[in-house]
Amino acid sequence: MTQPDDKETRPLSTAGAGGGTLAGYLPPAFSKPRFRLFAAGQALSVVGSWIQQVALSWLVYRLTGSVFLLGVTGFLLQISHLFIAPVAGFLIDRLPRAALLIAINAWLALMAALLAALALAGVESIGLYLTLAALIGIGNACEAPTRQSLLGAIVEDRSLLPSAIGVNSALFNSGRMIGPAIAGVLLTRFSEGVCFAINALSFIGIIGALIAMRLPETQTLSFRAAPGGVQIRDTLARLAEIPVARYLLPSASAIALCALPLNQLMPSIAVEFFGGDAGLVGMLLSASGLGALTAALFLAMQRNHRVQFSLVQVAPVLAGVAMMALSQSRSLWLSLPLLSIVGAFVLSTSVSTNTLLQQSVDDDWRGRVIGLYFTFFLGIAPLGNLVSGWLASHVGLGPTLMVNGTVMACAGLIAQVRLKRNGARQRLRESVKL
Repeated sequence: MTQPDDKETRPLSTAGAGGGTLAGYLPPAFSKPRFRLFAAGQALSVVGSWIQQVALSWLVYRLTGSVFLLGVTGFLLQISHLFIAPVAGFLIDRLPRAALLIAINAWLALMAALLAALALAGVESIGLYLTLAALIGIGNACEAPTRQSLLGAIVEDRSLLPSAIGVNSALFNSGRMIGPAIAGVLLTRFSEGVCFAINALSFIGIIGALIAMRLPETQTLSFRAAPGGVQIRDTLARLAEIPVARYLLPSASAIALCALPLNQLMPSIAVEFFGGDAGLVGMLLSASGLGALTAALFLAMQRNHRVQFSLVQVAPVLAGVAMMALSQSRSLWLSLPLLSIVGAFVLSTSVSTNTLLQQSVDDDWRGRVIGLYFTFFLGIAPLGNLVSGWLASHVGLGPTLMVNGTVMACAGLIAQVRLKRNGARQRLRESVKL
């Protein structure tokens, strides 16, 4: 087998009569053979993970009939990002990243296999399934920052990092649209256990890709004897010195707190706003997912991070305004494009902030900084679910969406005001090498 080598990068194929190349129509990151391997393996794994997530939620609800336990399941799958991601960041900077990502994916495959074994055996202990949900959440909290910190090594060319991050996001959002549809068919024809088994097998793709890449071992930092609290304070201090974190991360956190809970509120929106059913919930989620996927593909095609630099300054405001409009809309055909707009600008905020943050840090800090980024973004989402759920139950769904949209728009406007002061925008440009 020929080892993938970025020195051998060449066009993917020729487009026959047109005389062009397929590479010309693909994101720039696909020019790297290693990244093509990664994308193929990751695409398979993401679809499998979404299949499992739908199946696990269905299994918990089928066994208990409890909406509360359904919420607990989602909480256990997400809350680890708040506590585990910073710890994962320290490990990422001290262990070989490719080997660490292989180990984490092997752990997640094992958890999926255990779920399959329990479900196929007819075990109905909800405690076991919730325990596995918590263990999967821990694995996910370690996997996401490890994968993100490895993208630079996979493409090797720092200028391709924005495209790689965009493709990674596009894969996630494609999986979000494809996986649940496949899960619905599998649950109708087979069972939850089959869904879990398929996810366990899907990890073969990403693990095999990581092994086939033969990534060179990167230099890692030695473990220090300083207490964990001291190390976290050091990382927070370093984060505060980075203009991207200082000026843009608060807006991203506001998006996570106020926009990500929208998916959890979608069944209520379908019923209260439009008198719909489960089919309408799927339509609303697809509209939001389509907007996110479109934005991800657009960002993946960028050959540098200038677009992200401009977009991240306006996206939170536009997402907030669109959600405020959604809170007042009772027309389905107006609400669908509004949901697409929200999805597009929410993803633009998160991906652009992530891209600029990675562009502004040295490799030996990348794991810790990205770990804290996930803490401030995905780690806040479960808290947003709780706050939005409580608010909707007390003041109503429409006012809740209006409040969330207002908070997002205000956070974006505050960021713009701060960037206009004392040369902040220029410092931000210099930090991301524009």
